Amino acid sequence: MRRATIHLNRIEPGLAELVLTDPDLTLPGKLTLLYVLSHPDQTHTRQELADVDQLVADRLDEILHELVGRNWLATVPPDTPPCLAARFQLRQDHDPDQDNDQAPDDTRLQVGAAVFGGGGGGNGSDSWN
Repeated sequence: MRRATIHLNRIEPGLAELVLTDPDLTLPGKLTLLYVLSHPDQTHTRQELADVDQLVADRLDEILHELVGRNWLATVPPDTPPCLAARFQLRQDHDPDQDNDQAPDDTRLQVGAAVFGGGGGGNGSDSWN
C-alpha cells in the first residue's frame, strides 16, 4: 500500500484545528479530510483515499459516507451514493457574494460552511440531498 502525504501547510488556516477537534468525526474520517483539505483543487479516487492510512482503507465506505453526510465531500459524479462513487472532491457550494462580480454559475470552496455557518453540519445520516 502506497502512503498518501498530508501537507498541513496547504490547508486553509484554522481548518486543520476544526477538523482535529470535531467530536463528531472519527479518527479515520479526520485523516481522510486532512488529506483532501491539503489537496483542495483535486478530485480524489477511492484508491487514493484508501492510501491515506490503513485505518481508512479498512473502513473506506463508512468514512466516505461520514464525510459526504457531514457535507465535507461531494461525490463525482454528483448525487451518487458514496459507496458507488468513483471519485470525490471538497464540496463546492454557490457563493452569493460573487453574484455581483461574476457569472451566477461560478462557485468557490466552502469547506468550512458546515462548521462556521452551522448549515447542514450533518446528523450522521446517509442523505445525499
